[in-house]
Amino acid sequence: MRFNSKAVLVTVLGFSFSRQVEASIGDNLDEFKDCCKLCDIVTCNGRDNYPDVSDASYDLMMKDQTETKRFVTLPLAWNLRFLGWECYQNCDYQCQRFITADRKEKGESVVQFHGKWPFARVFGVQEFFSTLFSIGNFFPHYWGFKSMWAHYKVEKSIRGNPEAASMYWAYAIIGLVASFAWIFSTLFHLRDTWTREKLDYYFAGMTVISGLYGVGTRYFKLYLTSNNGKRFAFGLLIISMYICHVLRLLHDWSYTYNMRANVIVGISEDVLWFLHAIRTFRQRRQSTNILVDLQNKAINWTLIPILLVISVSLGMTFELFDFPPIMDLLDAHATWHFCTIWPALYWYPYMVRDVEQGVKDTKFE
Repeated sequence: MRFNSKAVLVTVLGFSFSRQVEASIGDNLDEFKDCCKLCDIVTCNGRDNYPDVSDASYDLMMKDQTETKRFVTLPLAWNLRFLGWECYQNCDYQCQRFITADRKEKGESVVQFHGKWPFARVFGVQEFFSTLFSIGNFFPHYWGFKSMWAHYKVEKSIRGNPEAASMYWAYAIIGLVASFAWIFSTLFHLRDTWTREKLDYYFAGMTVISGLYGVGTRYFKLYLTSNNGKRFAFGLLIISMYICHVLRLLHDWSYTYNMRANVIVGISEDVLWFLHAIRTFRQRRQSTNILVDLQNKAINWTLIPILLVISVSLGMTFELFDFPPIMDLLDAHATWHFCTIWPALYWYPYMVRDVEQGVKDTKFE
């Protein structure tokens, strides 16, 4: 995120992208099933899929569609086709909206379909605000990666400081992985498909493991030249863990396993950030009065990781208290994505200062 804000996201709750595998309530509603069947027959040329439909019934269905124009017919609008919507998936969406409107009119509760709320599309985008806020998360991490990479090249080639370069490299990996993670999060929320969902999960998991590599390199001082062998071994361990994780999912896709695995890694990461922040704060203390040091800007910046981890975790409470989308657009998950934007803006400046005043200033090491 994960450090980057995306890693914190999955750290406490599991994956912010987690969905239930069990069928949602809406999936089992007879009216929803009948609606999808009708739409498939009259707009997707899907009559052959339903041998129980007689010629008389088919004629009545087509007549009703001609008179009411209840369902959108082919070809779909260019923006829907561009985003990957196909006829049956579009039927599914329309029926979700019909059923939801009917339930609201009857005073019944809004239910989920396929593990998601029945959002209203905007320009064909399936989850507008989650998509928008995923894009908003991408830029801080992308800018952070560019900053870490620029510092890495300076330390590597110009200043010849291999230890600072190694630390910037570890932090750059965090920014790069998080950037890709938010790209795939954006694609997933644009239009939910099985392939996009898997990529979303894979890269979300990669942000957690890359965050562990970054903070592990810093906390255990693996960036030191004398620890090159240990850093290489740690890197191989991290890569091996991730490969095993992906292979496990490929063999048996389990949301429960995925969540537990990432919670364990994410909590380990958060603990190391807390310990690192406390250690660096103690190293720089100048007064016997802790309140004085906490108010000293030359010292209290070391506690930024604690503040950011707590902030992201609090923002994640939106995920714990899920609610139907406001105006059919803004749900808890989208709000959570919004809350992860600002912490990322502070992570990378902190990382730079951490290297400049920590790694390069040997009196603190």
